[in-house]
Amino acid sequence: MNQETFDRLRKISERLKQTYDAEKVILYGSYARGEETEDSDVDLLVIAHRKERFFERIASAKRLIRDLRNGLPVAPIVLTPDEAEKRKNVGDQFINDILENGVSL
Repeated sequence: MNQETFDRLRKISERLKQTYDAEKVILYGSYARGEETEDSDVDLLVIAHRKERFFERIASAKRLIRDLRNGLPVAPIVLTPDEAEKRKNVGDQFINDILENGVSL
């Protein structure tokens, strides 16, 4: 990942933390591993105190960062802290892998 992309992701993370009540923004997948291709999405796990339903949270997060993306294909998953903790505690490998190997922004 080049510096321009990293800086853009930092700005996205800052906005989510400041205006979306996000506790954590974690980059995972090919961008986090440094294996991205031109077809890769930027995978983000956002842990935020939100009351909307799951798909509404994703849509509102996408709207909030739309102007910062500049064509970057950002694919957020938004979980509440309770949801993330429950999934971690039941051994959800997907969430555990993100929490263990993802890059905090």
